[in-house]
Amino acid sequence: MTAKVRTLALIGALLAFCAATATSPEVSAQDDAGQKETLKRKFKDKIHVVQPKPVLQKGRFELAPRLGMTVNDSVVRNYRVGLNANFHILEPLFVGLTFDWYDFGGALGGPTDTFEQVQNQTGTVPESAVMNWFAGLEIGYVPFWGKFAIFNRSIAFYDFAVTVGGGAINAESLAIPAPYTTGGGTISLQGRIFLSKWVAMTLEVRDVIFLADLDGASGALTNIASVGLGASFFLPTTFEYSEKIIEVPGS
Repeated sequence: MTAKVRTLALIGALLAFCAATATSPEVSAQDDAGQKETLKRKFKDKIHVVQPKPVLQKGRFELAPRLGMTVNDSVVRNYRVGLNANFHILEPLFVGLTFDWYDFGGALGGPTDTFEQVQNQTGTVPESAVMNWFAGLEIGYVPFWGKFAIFNRSIAFYDFAVTVGGGAINAESLAIPAPYTTGGGTISLQGRIFLSKWVAMTLEVRDVIFLADLDGASGALTNIASVGLGASFFLPTTFEYSEKIIEVPGS
């Protein structure tokens, strides 16, 4: 066989191979559609488990006692004990009453070492606002929630809420220890980690804003920020889903 004949035979074989393997766009599209239909049938034939939100809050009362301390004033440190009583109107929306007590008669909290240093070095009394108690009404919203695994053995549910509100404030100042009552506003960030379907651990950052009467500055815009740790108890202790679900172990 001559070189020319071998070359022609090789070209013919390549053309035959290309013709056998090439497909038209229409055939390719039909194959893709068929594969998708097969996957859909396989998907429908399987049982799919969608884990529901493990704790429902709509229509439930929440009692949340807490302990906290102020953090934004270097010359005075106050502690507080308080309680939130909330009703969850919707799953992400709630309203409630809040109360905090700050006055422990000097047995807990009061002027700090910084206060003493400034007084000794300057001969003056550092001025700052001090709250005795706060009582008000708040509205809260839960923008997001989620869950995380604990040592790959169980799943914990958490959520975060932001609240705004207002109420009555009883306060005084370090230089003028004469209590007075005024109005003010509050904003807080709250995080909850649920230990069960009706008990949660809570962490809170709260800021109270009001006009304080200070020595030489009546009506001074003041804010007192604090952090708090407590618990939440939801009543009733049980709830029902609108549709029947299957409990998932570890949820």
